[in-house]
Amino acid sequence: MHEASPEQLSLAAALLDALPQAALLLDRELRVVRVNHRFATLLRLPAGIDLSPGTPRDRVVGHLAGLLDRPEERRRLLEESETHGPVTRTTDYHLRDGRTLRRRRSPVADGNLLHGHLWLVEDVTRQSEAEENLYEQVRKLAALADERAAFAGRALHELRTPLATVLSFAELLLDPVGGPLSQEQTAYVGAIRRGAQRMRSVAEQLPRTASGGPPPEPRLGPVLVHELIERVVLEALQRAEGGGPYIAAECPVAGPPLIADGGLLTGALEELLGNALRFTPAEGRVEVVGRPAADHWTIEISDDGIGVPLEYHEEIFTPFVRAPNARRGGYPGTGLGLAGALDTVRLHGGTITVRNHEDRPGAVFTVRLPLSRP
Repeated sequence: MHEASPEQLSLAAALLDALPQAALLLDRELRVVRVNHRFATLLRLPAGIDLSPGTPRDRVVGHLAGLLDRPEERRRLLEESETHGPVTRTTDYHLRDGRTLRRRRSPVADGNLLHGHLWLVEDVTRQSEAEENLYEQVRKLAALADERAAFAGRALHELRTPLATVLSFAELLLDPVGGPLSQEQTAYVGAIRRGAQRMRSVAEQLPRTASGGPPPEPRLGPVLVHELIERVVLEALQRAEGGGPYIAAECPVAGPPLIADGGLLTGALEELLGNALRFTPAEGRVEVVGRPAADHWTIEISDDGIGVPLEYHEEIFTPFVRAPNARRGGYPGTGLGLAGALDTVRLHGGTITVRNHEDRPGAVFTVRLPLSRP
């Protein structure tokens, strides 16, 4: 760009002023060709600084170096000022006034013929702050994931021995060699054993749930839905001992069986029913309704509880997430039950959705299960 004509200088000035960034155009000898108005404003150039065409670029570099907050950036800027190579380079500079400027330095060439260099500078302070905040959130999430995994490992270690004891004594009580039990006692011991087995299954899944690992393989077999619902509801009634909300169940005896893991489905339905009972007042009502269709079963668990805020209809199925009204109300829970229920239902090719009642308080959880696992 030696001996540029007035027309060329005028065109260069118009092009640079049209750019959205601050711009500095240099010739091959690193002398100023043109600076646009945004460049002078962004770098807060002194009014007396000479940036007329042909001025050495050193004045701009010196001024920018004086604005920098970090000594290593000043040193790098001065070292880079010794030469401008044919490669585009982007560098961030942190100024003493708190701003962050990003300079993109590009060669201006026609084929192998180098005409000069172009600086484009923009204020990326907000973007840089947002990126730093994002990185900080990622670091916090990683630390939280590590804490959850450690908690899950400790919980599994602490629960394994007492659960093994409960299961062993339940098996001994059910063994005929130990003496006959009444029908009612047999039912109670069976409930204890199933509850302990369910707790052991949940405990063993804790590390996987915390780390997002793959679900276990189900043990498939025919499952009669009316028996599944009846068993879960009766055990909930036994635990309540006559207190708590009224529980109603409805399910036709006729209907095709599911090809599923009965133990896993029992646990999932227990979680959903327990969730409904937890948030329903003692004078309220909880209903469990099963309906067969040609290729699937639908099971609905409805309650008169506090409901689920619309924006949390999906989030409550995420491990360790609880809706704000549940946290504020002091209701017990870890945020793992619904996540585990969803895992089980998805394992069987099904879905869980939640909606609130339109005419009264409470929520309805709907489970849709295909007759056989895909």
